[in-house]
Amino acid sequence: MIRESWNLHILELEYLPLGFGSHHWKIGDEWFVTADDKPRDALAAALGAVPPSVGVAPAAPLVTVGRWTLQLYPYITGESFEWGEFSSPEHRAATLRMVREVHRSPFCQARFDTFHIPGRDAVSAFTPGEGPFGARAADLLAGRAEVLESHFGRYDSLVHDALKLRDRMVLTHGEPHPGNTMRTRDGWRLIDWDTALISHPERDLWLLGETEGTLPWLLDLYRLRWRLNDVAVEATRFTLPHGDGDDDAFGWTILCDTVNDL
Repeated sequence: MIRESWNLHILELEYLPLGFGSHHWKIGDEWFVTADDKPRDALAAALGAVPPSVGVAPAAPLVTVGRWTLQLYPYITGESFEWGEFSSPEHRAATLRMVREVHRSPFCQARFDTFHIPGRDAVSAFTPGEGPFGARAADLLAGRAEVLESHFGRYDSLVHDALKLRDRMVLTHGEPHPGNTMRTRDGWRLIDWDTALISHPERDLWLLGETEGTLPWLLDLYRLRWRLNDVAVEATRFTLPHGDGDDDAFGWTILCDTVNDL
């Protein structure tokens, strides 16, 4: 399929167990393939907005295989990082510079942020799926139902006010954490652009702990959305048949930690 879609001569296809939620392969020393469980049109809109000075855009048209959308990138060598704290003040400063450049970039094809949280209904009306975590997730969500309802209500109120400030919206990356940065021979780069949207700059800046030029309540909005989105994604996971593999176990940890921390 890869050979036919992108006219590549493939001698070796190596699976790379990287990240969480996507699948990745290396083709020789030239190409990198990512498969995302996201609609092709949404991904195309996001990836079409990548500023070439700070990002890495797909090298060929997207390909759809069932519910998966595949992207082909040039394979780039350099220093990569993990989710968590920045490795140094220089690392954070470089990421902030890239984010500011993204915010000055043209909107291109990117879509406007709808503030919709996919899977939200699974939190308020949870039905356990078959597997080791379904019943436990039901108990967890039921025990924190009032707290969750309160936070979703606050989120809705903040969104109502945020939508009045569309004139502040810019192109945003969405997840500029250390794991989505690389230091290459050509300089620093932001990677994983599938979350790009036109939104408020605070959507990126809260992750950097940056307050200059921001509205504090908008930082609160995007910080809260990140946590509620984690709850919704993992709640949805456990409404479906699941197992006890690493991804499901990690999803259960995320759900427990986030719900109990709200």
